[in-house]
Amino acid sequence: MTRRTAALLALHGLVMIFLGCVAGAPYGAAIVNNLGTEAERAWKLAHMEGVQNGILLLVLAGGATWMKLGRAGETTVLWSAVLAGYGNTLGAMIAAATGSRGLAPEGPAANWVVFGAFMFGMWGVLIAVPVAAIGAWKRLREPEPSS
Repeated sequence: MTRRTAALLALHGLVMIFLGCVAGAPYGAAIVNNLGTEAERAWKLAHMEGVQNGILLLVLAGGATWMKLGRAGETTVLWSAVLAGYGNTLGAMIAAATGSRGLAPEGPAANWVVFGAFMFGMWGVLIAVPVAAIGAWKRLREPEPSS
């Protein structure tokens, strides 16, 4: 994986962590102001989605040298991970802000947006992680350089 791809993964991962930290403010407010368990649950999810998805992208960036991917595989890992991360992060933030859950493709419009965002999240992770794992497997199968 190229340094540029790893840097893009790291950059987007850090942006997602920042968004997760921003979502921590309404999460804290929901607790302090006793806004109810549903508001707490929703903002806790938004907070954690940003942090966890950002960490996933940082892990992929950090493991870049241990993956042997062609251009197509590298592009697939990059953009499916980025779309997944933003889908999960922004989807959870929109869900918390609107009171939508996004569990099914049905109205109102905010629920459709959340559902669609979470679908990007789900499919992106289900694509990025196995392709990255294949890249790691290919690197592992290379013979050790002799000294």
